[in-house]
Amino acid sequence: MKNKETYTLITGGSGGLGKALAEECAGRGMNLILVALPDKDLTLTSEYIKNKYKVKVWIYGVDLVQRGAPEKIHAFCEHNGLTVNMLINNAGARGHTLFEKSSIDYNELRIHLNVRALVLLTRLFIPSMKKLDSAYILNVGSIASFFSIPFKSVYSASKAFVLSFSKALRGELKHTSIKVSILCPNAFNTDIHSDLSIKTHGIKGKIVLLTPEKIAKTGIKKLLKGKKIIIPGSANKFLLWAGKILPETIKQRILYHEFKKELAVERERKE
Repeated sequence: MKNKETYTLITGGSGGLGKALAEECAGRGMNLILVALPDKDLTLTSEYIKNKYKVKVWIYGVDLVQRGAPEKIHAFCEHNGLTVNMLINNAGARGHTLFEKSSIDYNELRIHLNVRALVLLTRLFIPSMKKLDSAYILNVGSIASFFSIPFKSVYSASKAFVLSFSKALRGELKHTSIKVSILCPNAFNTDIHSDLSIKTHGIKGKIVLLTPEKIAKTGIKKLLKGKKIIIPGSANKFLLWAGKILPETIKQRILYHEFKKELAVERERKE
């Protein structure tokens, strides 16, 4: 099938990295379908991108944690005749806490949003994407995909799942027109976690930070080139390399020390 009018679907597309990814794609002339919580940010982002980049932008407001949300998104695209040739699974939830004190809702949110919604959306869109001459899936993981992080146990495990899933799916689809990549950024230097990272980890926390725009530019550029695992920033590549060569016991000791401090700083800030 020849690609006619196609769309890039981005979850969590109304702010943060999702908005930066939307702008990067729109700057390349891609039409967009932005999926996010149904609030004013989604509408404002849509209007801003349409006016600035002169591309078509559809929006769909939904809570991806709700059962049936992925199916509703897919049905919306089918009903409106929107051909998705690029799926960017960006929506996710972070957070850090002592696992034994975490609530059921806290854990369900991260499992449903970081894992379930991503898997189901991908499954729903693959059949139609395979009919296109070229198509792309970008799953947003994290540098945490490569580490088992104390006090971020569910989050880091969910992102490890995204890494494993993306690599396996890429293998399954290698003889099709679909290219699968995973983007693994660290914290962004404009979000609420950046101040926490710097206050907790000092210079170590500062040098790994990148803007959402830089991460988005690297992510889309490498996605279109077919890169399997995308790690934005030299400091983060070094961090990953160091994690591979350190003995597991030492690595876990360092992670425990660093993220216990982060948990303490976060508690102090909330008090």
